Amino acid sequence: MFNANPTHRATATPEALFQLELLLQERAVDLAAVTDIVIKDAGLSTHVLHLAHDMGDMTEVIPSLQECIVEIGIEGLRESLRNARMRRRSN
Repeated sequence: MFNANPTHRATATPEALFQLELLLQERAVDLAAVTDIVIKDAGLSTHVLHLAHDMGDMTEVIPSLQECIVEIGIEGLRESLRNARMRRRSN
């Protein structure tokens, strides 16, 4: 998962992206498991924080990563993974 804005480009490890992708393919996604993967990867944590901030609803307080993940939503995370995969293929 990468952000095109160079001022806050966050690079997640391929392992974390793969684990997240596997979780997000499940019919019922476990928020605690997703949060655990995000917390363990600094680049992914930064990316999630920026995504939540860019959505505009979480600017007044410092949210937890779990709150950010809920704000982004499963579809938002899936879309971010698709975008990251497309950028990797084009490089």
